[in-house]
Amino acid sequence: MTKQLNALLLGEDYARSMGLSVRRARILTMACASVLGGVVTAFCGPISFLGIAIPHICRSLLGTSDHRPLVPAVILTGGTVALAAQIAALLPGDAGVLPLNAVTSLLGAFRSSWSFCCEAGERSSRHDRW
Repeated sequence: MTKQLNALLLGEDYARSMGLSVRRARILTMACASVLGGVVTAFCGPISFLGIAIPHICRSLLGTSDHRPLVPAVILTGGTVALAAQIAALLPGDAGVLPLNAVTSLLGAFRSSWSFCCEAGERSSRHDRW
């Protein structure tokens, strides 16, 4: 599936020229993402932020859009961040336990702020050069 996603990154015309059925690939990708998102939410609760933010964090850390290294990196990073958030939620000890959603929301606020401030500045400076 990573080869299909990489072909789609280069555009629909390129993917068609490589023999990929674009409609089928899009339907399969959406179906997989929907099923995986539903299963994770059913088992883990509504911490869907991880599924939204972790791929973007991995893409900026690795500096690539190639799905071959991104897919394993997202899996490992997502699990690591979820485990770290759970440990942080349990840190108050017996006095109380924070909800996991509160901890992941803090990470989400940081990621969104970073995206708006830093990446917006990079985009505007790129446009200034042209």
